Order: sequence, then C-alpha cells, then structure tokens
Amino acid sequence: MDAERELSKVRMNKNIYRLHSLGLKGPVRRRRPLSKLRVRPWFFGVALAAVLVIVLVRGMNTTPVYAVKVGDETVGYTETPELHKEIVDRLLEAEGQGAGVDVVLDCEVTSEKLDRPPKDIVLSTDEELAEAIRSKVCFVAQGYVISVEGVDIVALNSEEEARGVLADLRANYIAEIETSNQKVIEEVLIKENVSLEPKNVSTSMFRTREEAVRILTRGTDKVMNYEVKRGDSLWAIANANGLTLEDILKANPTINPDLLQIGQKINLVVPDPYITLASREVVTYTVSIPYSVEVSYDDSLWPWQEKVIQAGKNGSKEVTQEIMRENGKEISRVTLSEKILSYPVTRKISRGSKQVPAMGSDDMVWPTQGTISSHFGWRWGTMHEGVDIAANTGTEVLAADSGMVSFAGWNGGYGYLVKIDHGGGKETRYAHLSKIAVELGQTVTKGQVIGYVGSTGRSTGPHLHFEVWINGTAKNPLGFYE
Repeated sequence: MDAERELSKVRMNKNIYRLHSLGLKGPVRRRRPLSKLRVRPWFFGVALAAVLVIVLVRGMNTTPVYAVKVGDETVGYTETPELHKEIVDRLLEAEGQGAGVDVVLDCEVTSEKLDRPPKDIVLSTDEELAEAIRSKVCFVAQGYVISVEGVDIVALNSEEEARGVLADLRANYIAEIETSNQKVIEEVLIKENVSLEPKNVSTSMFRTREEAVRILTRGTDKVMNYEVKRGDSLWAIANANGLTLEDILKANPTINPDLLQIGQKINLVVPDPYITLASREVVTYTVSIPYSVEVSYDDSLWPWQEKVIQAGKNGSKEVTQEIMRENGKEISRVTLSEKILSYPVTRKISRGSKQVPAMGSDDMVWPTQGTISSHFGWRWGTMHEGVDIAANTGTEVLAADSGMVSFAGWNGGYGYLVKIDHGGGKETRYAHLSKIAVELGQTVTKGQVIGYVGSTGRSTGPHLHFEVWINGTAKNPLGFYE
C-alpha cells in the first residue's frame, strides 16, 4: 500500500509540472456532483446563530434610556445620563437667589440605566423633568430661625436680619402708642418665649425682614363667638374688634345686618398674633376740675328764670399715671400722683321760685291736625316719652292748655321746642317745630297758636312730638283725652 501511495504522488507531481509548463497555475480538478458533497452539521448551527443575532440587533434600540429618581421614586425618563444633575444645579441656583443663601436638597436625585426599557416608554422633556423634580424635592438652607414657644415661625438669611425683626416689632409698637411728648415708654417686652438660632430649614420658611414683622404681628385667624347685646350694630361690633363690616359679613354669609336680635350669635374672625407685646408707660397730662354750682332761690323770679351771681371757672390738675398695654390695648391704668395747678371757682346762681298759678284745666285741646304715627312707650330699645302726630310742614300747633312759656328755642334732638308750664306741676312740650310763634315767659291760652309743624332735630319726617309731664314724670298724652 505504501508503494502505491508513493507512486501516486510521483504521478501527481509530474502532472503539476506539465501544467506549469503549459502556463496553468494548478491542476485541473473535476467538480463533484452535489449528491457526492459532504456538509458538516456544525455549519448549520453557526449560520443560524448569526442570523438570530442580526435580527435581534436590528430589532433593538441601541440608545440607552435612564430612569431619573428622587429618592426611590421615578419621576421621568431621559436618554441623557447627566441631565438630572444639570437640572438640579439650575434649581439650586434659582432657589438660592430667591432665599439669599446657599441651598441644598433634602434628598438624592439619581439616574439609573434601564437594561430592558419598555417599547412604549415616554421620554420626558427637560421642562417636564425639571418640574417633576421640583415638585418632589425640598430645598434646605441654614437660616436664623425665630421660634415662639418652641414653634419655628420664620427664617431670615442672617442673624443681623433676624435680630432686626425683633427690634422692628418694638419700634413699630412704640410708634403706634406714643402720641404725646408727655408719654414715656418705660419698657416693651415680649410675653412669649422667643428664641433665635441657626437651623437647617426649608427655604419656604425664609422671609424678608418686613414680611417676618408682619407675620409675627398678624399671626393666624381665630374664630370668636359674639352674642349681640341691646344697642349693638354690625358696624359697632366690627369697630370694637378691629374689623370691617365686610369682614363680619364674610364670616356670617346668612346674617341680615338690618335684623339683629338680642342674644344672636355671630362669628368674628380676628387676628391671633404669634407674639404679645406688653408695655409699661408713664403718662403725665393736665385735666380740668369742674366747678360746682351753688343755687339760691328768688321768689320774685319764675322757675325758668335765673340770675348769675358769680361766674364759675374750672380748675386744673396735673395727673401722672402708669398704663399697662398688651398689643396696644390698655389693660390697666394706675394713678401715681396728682398735683393741683388751679382750684375751681364755684358758680353761684339765683333761680326763680315763684310758682305759676294753676292756669290749666283737666280738659285739653288736641295740639294739631294729623295722624298718630308713633305711640307713647318703648320703641327701638328706648322710651318714647310722647306721641308723634304726622302732619304737613307748616300746620299750626296749638297750646293744649293755658299756661306760661317756660322754654322756646333749639333743644338738640328735639329741634325747635316749646315748653308750657300750666301750674300745679303740669307741663306740655311741643318738638320738631319748623317755626316758634311765642317767647319765653309769655302767657298763652288754650288753643293759641304757639308754632308750626316741622322736621327739625332728630326727626324722620314732618310731625309734632307732643309730651305731657306731671311733677317731673312723662305721662301718656292720650290718657288726658279719654
């Protein structure tokens, strides 16, 4: 067998030599039929793997996706791994400029590469990601915190500003209550326990000096219940509690300001300051000492006549008092000393004691033509001491009985008023006149014109207010016409 192989090699070499001599590069081989080819099995495995790799690579997104997290919570997705750091830097810079201090975050913002991001994942824009991060983080900075009774209220960006707030509170308070040169503010104290110390707090607590003063002074809203008393009005209640009428109506939307009832409960939303400024002040002022009146009687004069014997004159004294206030409201006042500067001079008068003769009768005439619009008795919380007779302006007013005019002129809420003394302790009065037709001391007869209907003084329209007095007590006029 070995000899045959050697012989075959010799023959092949000879053939190759011949081919080279003919200009050919190698032996001419015959192609085998396909049926004769032998294909190795491992070839198919390698080819199939290559095809699968190509398909997978083509089907995959080759750009990596990162989940941005605040702590353990995912807030967005991005293809830029360092974008969250840029956003955080911008947010810190903006927040620091607003607060005026160096700011840090109270939590960590990170990004994490996703190995297999979902096909339907939505990437966040820069603005969306910035807003998402801002909504989840808390900005923290070291500030000088003012605390009241252990509760942190506001923070300032420097110790100087924080101490300035406390100084401004006192200065503003003194300016509000110091109204005269005779007043000396001895001291102004804060009643609550107030502390000032550096702390790391949220930047939302930082305030300017003016804002901090306003917050500490105004405090929060407190709801108080108020019970309506006789004579109250919404305006008076609001004024007494430092509110406006609109404030009360807002807190009591169903209330009718024209129909307040005694005992009715209403809500008052009033300021509840964080601090109470207490002050002690000493004030010195001059007060008048009223003079006294010494009366003697002269039976040659009518009771409405008098003669001045000596003019009265007020005296004066210097008073020094200590006043205690809390948030501007006076809570106590103590007199420390009094010094008389001048003594009062007594006013001496001689008053008439001559009795008016009984000129009236038990039968009186009606004083004017009209309709009774208001009767004698209690009205609107006060005593109505006569009857109102509605009539046109200028209607004649008659003396109800004979007597002497004891008063004729202006008398405050009565307007133009005439009084007639009928003797025996009986007197009639005629108010709101438009014009008076008699004089003081004049004798009048029953039915005589003494004036004309009007609407002077405190009046709601033209009418005569008619009163009857017996021995100094008002009586129902209608009782004399029964």
